[in-house]
Amino acid sequence: MSGVQSLIDEVEASFRSGTASSRAEVLRRITDLFLAGVDTFEAQQVGVFDDVLCGLIDKIEREAVAKLSRDIAELPKAPCMLSGRLSRHDDIAIAGPVLRNSVVLSENDLVEVAQSKSQLHLEAIANRSQVSERVSDILIDRGNSIVLTTVAGNTGARFSTRGYNSLLGKAQSDANVASAVVGRSDLSPEMFRKLVAQASATVQQRLLASTDPRTREQVRGVIESIALAISRNGDRSVAMRGSHAGSQLKAIDKGKLRAELAGYAAGGRSGEAATALAALSELSIDTIRQLLTRQDYELLLIVCKACGLGWEPVRAMLVLAAQSRDEFSFNSAGYLDEYTKLSRESAERVIRFLKVRKAASGAEIKKMMAG
Repeated sequence: MSGVQSLIDEVEASFRSGTASSRAEVLRRITDLFLAGVDTFEAQQVGVFDDVLCGLIDKIEREAVAKLSRDIAELPKAPCMLSGRLSRHDDIAIAGPVLRNSVVLSENDLVEVAQSKSQLHLEAIANRSQVSERVSDILIDRGNSIVLTTVAGNTGARFSTRGYNSLLGKAQSDANVASAVVGRSDLSPEMFRKLVAQASATVQQRLLASTDPRTREQVRGVIESIALAISRNGDRSVAMRGSHAGSQLKAIDKGKLRAELAGYAAGGRSGEAATALAALSELSIDTIRQLLTRQDYELLLIVCKACGLGWEPVRAMLVLAAQSRDEFSFNSAGYLDEYTKLSRESAERVIRFLKVRKAASGAEIKKMMAG
């Protein structure tokens, strides 16, 4: 360690009268000496380097400190105090390498950084090979979409029950996060169903467009099972049709479905809103999905009118349809007058035609509406 002592003397001299460039040169030489012998150094020797390097990093140029961070980031015997100091640096070029790779950082170090630093710091932590439940809870609470997507896609990340539920809630409105979540091996079937069922139209469409055939099939299965459940709920009175009691029960079921649809649409839950509309109109779920992706909103208005929906749920359905095509500046107010003037009798005539033909052109629709 005689070489270290001579460098320590140089460090002290550089503090008194040296320039920034001379201190950077001393840092380089100390770092090289440390890297050359790190595999054989005892804890006490590593501690000497730790003290010396910590004394230098506040007095040298940014580029030199960033290089030091990269040099020690992946070392199993990296100086602990130095690693902690670098991880807390506001400059992500300095903090990032250590936050992503250092094995000497404690969970408390990571928690402190995650609670107080920038989104770039959080993203670096989310990229670690292992992320504990305690740390991931903070990342999910504070993280933006990039952080959430990163930690959700990290197979080495572990989530608490609270953290996982919070992540699922955020995934329902963020397609990138949802795509990362559905690829996790620890996602239970119940969690998968909840995510798909409550997801926005944009998220559902992204999942249905997944490159993984198994994911596409699972998403489609969840949506169809919800449609079946809602249809059964709405059709419980079919066997009693014709009797007074049966007519009353059918009216109650339809009213309940309209209320449920209004709640789903207002909450942005496009999958459940679509299946409820399919049950009310007695059209297939595929037909309703097509309506939500059409550029022309006229047929969607007609189906809603035939189902006896008020303007508020219709407005919400129009917004969901626009969002499915990323039309986030869509203004539904322009359709209020058209919906008000539309007669339910004409709308029901179009629905009857759709049930037979499965599809209708714009010209055919206009002809029936005028009839």
